[in-house]
Amino acid sequence: MQKFDIAIVGAGASGLAAAVAASTAGATVLVLEKNHVPGRKILSTGSGKCNFSNSAVTPGAYHPPAASFLKKTFSALPPREVLSFFGDLGLLWTEDERGRLFPNSFKAQDVSGVLLNELGSRGVELRTLTEVSAVLPGREGFAIEAFRVAPQWDKKSARGERLAFSAGRVILAAGGAAYPQIGGTGGGYALLRTLGHAVSPLSPAIVPLTSGDACLKELDGVRAEAALKLKAGGKTVSTAAGELLFTSYGISGPAALDLSRAALAALKKTPVFVEADFFPSLTPDALRRLLESRAERFAARPFGHFACGLLNEKLLKAAAARCGIAWAAPAGPGLREFAGLLKGFSVGITGSRGFEDAMVTAGGCSLAEIAPETFASGKVPGLYVTGELLDLDGDSGGYNLHLAWTSGILAGRAAAKK
Repeated sequence: MQKFDIAIVGAGASGLAAAVAASTAGATVLVLEKNHVPGRKILSTGSGKCNFSNSAVTPGAYHPPAASFLKKTFSALPPREVLSFFGDLGLLWTEDERGRLFPNSFKAQDVSGVLLNELGSRGVELRTLTEVSAVLPGREGFAIEAFRVAPQWDKKSARGERLAFSAGRVILAAGGAAYPQIGGTGGGYALLRTLGHAVSPLSPAIVPLTSGDACLKELDGVRAEAALKLKAGGKTVSTAAGELLFTSYGISGPAALDLSRAALAALKKTPVFVEADFFPSLTPDALRRLLESRAERFAARPFGHFACGLLNEKLLKAAAARCGIAWAAPAGPGLREFAGLLKGFSVGITGSRGFEDAMVTAGGCSLAEIAPETFASGKVPGLYVTGELLDLDGDSGGYNLHLAWTSGILAGRAAAKK
């Protein structure tokens, strides 16, 4: 049985980055992936465009707060060096107005492609449809037990042949429980527990939120720029700003997704609401004066004339209905309440769409057991833990993928030095 310097469990973002870093440093590398293609989640990110990083990566974009940990991580591998890593692989990128970085082609396969091209050129052994069932530390490294699996679409096939591998070091990069329909599982967390690591409870994060509000059926598909406040127990517990998407089941879009982690945590204790301010640049008094001026301009004409051009019509109709304003009635009565709703349109939150629609998993391996500069385990010598397996998740906007690249590169480099 061939023994590799490093075995990597998982060919997602952090696993592929680790494989490139380790093989570049001269190590022999084996990558084991349960899906039929490597980098499958990468291909789905950003609606296939792959928002792979952000121009403003800081510890404040991550949860739970881990500033001291991430300061050491970003000191060991500054964010600009992650971009240099991809530049050296041949990737060109572009930045949008929110600092999000995308490949120039806006095709996710180019991000996974440059990684896989490099692995192929360096002779890294990559085995797909191979699921790891046990990682066993020993005196001379690790024994790895695995079995062949059928593609996900082949539901009837049983487990295939059993396999065994040997490696001096192991990098656990098995990914999280999000998107089970494209391979997300809890398998990596199970491996962590058998190796003695503490794993905090898992929950979906960056996930659409559900609501029972009746108006949502009429608002399905409406998009609007807004400043959001998450209200729980009468207090504002979190804020976000950006695009808000109304759906028949609740709310989504970047701004709502950024509130989802805090919303689900607060919902365990108290009712939760999201308030949307559709005119964040105006004070309540300034908006009221604007509406009163419009009402004078459209005096004696239907409210629909007054509202036309102010905001999305469906949103305005929903706000007007909450105020008891008839769309065909003259503009004027009820404007103060109407202005208040445009500054604080409330949506009651009942839950989330779950791991099936979550971008990442919150919870995971305790950071107290991981070295921030190398992502080495403090429990098992020669073991490294990266990416979504860690109890560390970021806001939407490329932060989670950036952490995956960072943890993978640092782990790969450190493992290759042993």
